[in-house]
Amino acid sequence: MKPSNNTTQNSSLSNKTKIILAFIFLGILGIILIVLLAFLFRGNLLPFAALNTETPVIPTMFIPTPDCGHPTLVLGSTTFQIETIQPAADGSLTVPADTSGIAYWVEGTNTNYVFVLSPALENLAIMQTITIGSPAKVTWSNCNSTTYSLSAPQQGSLSGSALPDQSVEGITVFFETDVSGVGFVFKGELTEEQISTFNTPAPDASGIQAEVTLLETSTSPDGTTIKVGVSILNYGQSAFTVSASYVSLTPENAAPMPPNSAEPSLPRTIKPGANETIYFIFPRPSSSMSTLKIFSIEYDLQGY
Repeated sequence: MKPSNNTTQNSSLSNKTKIILAFIFLGILGIILIVLLAFLFRGNLLPFAALNTETPVIPTMFIPTPDCGHPTLVLGSTTFQIETIQPAADGSLTVPADTSGIAYWVEGTNTNYVFVLSPALENLAIMQTITIGSPAKVTWSNCNSTTYSLSAPQQGSLSGSALPDQSVEGITVFFETDVSGVGFVFKGELTEEQISTFNTPAPDASGIQAEVTLLETSTSPDGTTIKVGVSILNYGQSAFTVSASYVSLTPENAAPMPPNSAEPSLPRTIKPGANETIYFIFPRPSSSMSTLKIFSIEYDLQGY
């Protein structure tokens, strides 16, 4: 017996309805899936949505300026505040007659510093404690300092017209013993220099990202070598190695020379974010000034 035409048509309509319902169901599932994915990854999508409408923020870097407060002169174990005086028109130097704890720096003496102390009883008592080889240390507001070894005192007087030669590194400390202007003069030779320098970090030509701070310069007891201390900060994302080829000292009118040695020894690897202190040993230059170069950073050294 053959099926009727009505039965065949009903079966065909039923299949079409199932197919349509399946497509509708799949479409709804797709929409739900898209909504769920958008919700889950909304944090990653927002930067792309704002890429063309927002200006990126560039952080501002502030480089600290060294500040050691009021400049000081330390004689032995006594600290004096430094004030400035100027020679009068006739070259005379006048300081208050009874001022203790103050050392008057004669303006214009920038290489061989000259300091005058008033004839106060406290100052005269301190003068009696100074012996041959006593240290004298000058520290300025920018934290740069120089240390000297004092010689035996000489009796005399001091005026602006008879200031020490400013082509030679040194120090002259004059203790007035009375208001007439006579007293005792202590002269000193430079033994150590400390320079605090804060550089704006900049990538080196070789790709090394380092901030170099000059710490101190000192001369060996036999006078044949100098020791230069530096602090090296790796502010980059990769480690780098400090080798002798990156360091040189160039005296005036002479060729660059590499360090004899270093403490700790080279090569020295510095990791990202690490700070290393290294002391370089060079032959003592015959000239009064030299240029220290580390990577592409240079410092002028003098008075070693």
